[in-house]
Amino acid sequence: MINTKRIALLLLVIFSGIITQAQSLADIVTKNVAALGGPDKLKALKSQYAEGTMEMQGMNFPFKRWVLQDKAMRLEFEAMGTTNIQVLTNNGGWVQMPVMGKTTAEDMDSSTIKAMGKQLDLTGDFYHYSEKGNKLELLEPETVDGVKLAKVKVTYTNGNVTTCFVDPATGNVVRMANSLEIQGQHMDLVTNVSNFAKTADGYNYGASISQEPVGVKISITKMENNVPVDEGMFKKP
Repeated sequence: MINTKRIALLLLVIFSGIITQAQSLADIVTKNVAALGGPDKLKALKSQYAEGTMEMQGMNFPFKRWVLQDKAMRLEFEAMGTTNIQVLTNNGGWVQMPVMGKTTAEDMDSSTIKAMGKQLDLTGDFYHYSEKGNKLELLEPETVDGVKLAKVKVTYTNGNVTTCFVDPATGNVVRMANSLEIQGQHMDLVTNVSNFAKTADGYNYGASISQEPVGVKISITKMENNVPVDEGMFKKP
């Protein structure tokens, strides 16, 4: 005699698996894009300006950051009476760090350029990922601080890999894990993102960022998008 309860349970398990697969990666991508502001807003995103403070070793340093989508990024921070600059472009980069005794602009080393490359993309890893050449792989979910998070492995065209931890309830990427080679040294870097806010024009961002094991905490106090940016600020002096 057929056990109807067992058949019902078997069908439930089978169809639950199908539904889970159907919602998996495509749903995560769609939800993340929506969380960032939606595909139309991301398509229209051309520039960004942010300011706030960086906390390192118990000291706070004011910073400003300008980005031209897919073109260039400039970071300035004040430390010990000096203005320090990092610039990354789609064909190189340079630094000027008086706080480290480097008072003239120097070319950024190739490993740092490779590690920082994704900072030129304001639209996130999931938006139009295939057109960008990114490869996504859905991994087993992981519980972090009591919340079950989706995990997506992102492989970029330059070979870098990031594991993104996505809150399935909001679509926000709340953690990123990277294994990097910088100046001949291996580093496992974990970036946590929280305190999500929305700009006046409807773009979502994480206002609080922490990085381990380097112990950097970033608080963003101002964020503006599609503002005029002088491209001359990215040229090496």
